[in-house]
Amino acid sequence: MGPNFIKNIDGGDPVKDRAGRMRSILAVFLLVFTVGGFFIQKNIKSVGEVSVIKNFIEPFSQVEDFFSGQGGDVVVEPPIEVRPQLPELQNEMLIASEFSAHSIIVKDHETGMVLYRKNEYDKWPMASITKLMSALVILEKSPDWTTSTVVIGPDSLDTHMYAGDVYTLEELWNAALIASSNKAILSLANALGWPEPAFVERMNGKARELGMSDTVFADASGLEEENVSTASDIVMLLNEAMKQEKIWQTLITPEYNLYSNERQKSHHMYNTNWMLLGWVTNDFYKLYGGKTGYIVASGYNFTTRVENEDNHILDVVILGADSHEARFTEARDVAEWVFDNYTWPEN
Repeated sequence: MGPNFIKNIDGGDPVKDRAGRMRSILAVFLLVFTVGGFFIQKNIKSVGEVSVIKNFIEPFSQVEDFFSGQGGDVVVEPPIEVRPQLPELQNEMLIASEFSAHSIIVKDHETGMVLYRKNEYDKWPMASITKLMSALVILEKSPDWTTSTVVIGPDSLDTHMYAGDVYTLEELWNAALIASSNKAILSLANALGWPEPAFVERMNGKARELGMSDTVFADASGLEEENVSTASDIVMLLNEAMKQEKIWQTLITPEYNLYSNERQKSHHMYNTNWMLLGWVTNDFYKLYGGKTGYIVASGYNFTTRVENEDNHILDVVILGADSHEARFTEARDVAEWVFDNYTWPEN
């Protein structure tokens, strides 16, 4: 005889037992309903409808309050997103043919809004703007700026220093960012104990971390035309570099004296940024410094940050201007045009 699936383990009838349980549940429900009705009726007679509802609900809210502190999900309102108000163009957009530069971008620093653009995604040789990334990688190593090292590299790279000269890392740093010395930046990278391929690999890794997806570095100085980027990427590099006080304080230094013990001779260097020196006149309230770049393949490059009297800040990139002076005048002119033709909301 097969197993009996009708009877329960005590020999009772599970169907009947289930019906009995249902009758018990119904009886309890009716009892609660009756007591609750009596409770409501009593309060209606004594204090009125509002008090009835309050008195009837209050015991349940107390139970809810008790359990709310015992864990479980908490209802949290989503944060209210406060979006910054954007600058608004008041006149016609300036035509691209006004400038000789191949690529231009002007970005509002506070909101990140692009206020002027020309071929901003075209890949272009960076030249010595590369040194901004080299500087960021050097700072990651937290060097001892008082230590000394020997200058490396052929003398044809620049005339600011000579191979075999000995300078502190601080002196090389200043020569690299103020006068854009190629030997200085290569000697600095070498002093960190990294072979140049490893240093360049870190530069490319840093570019990926910053979201510079159209940028490739081939050397630390920018002399190789394989160092390519876009105006859109370089403005991200400028923004990151300007976060480092060690970088921007050096970039706004107008001039610097370098003394060679080996040759018993002093060498005076001017900043390569003619706007900073006042050799290209401008009416900006504040200049945050910038970085130049030039090789034959790139033409004349420049990136800078400027501020007007209303404390609005612009990041500017000029790539491929047709002359040394044009990179500065075009950076100035496009920034001044933006300040004159956009309005910023009142704070």
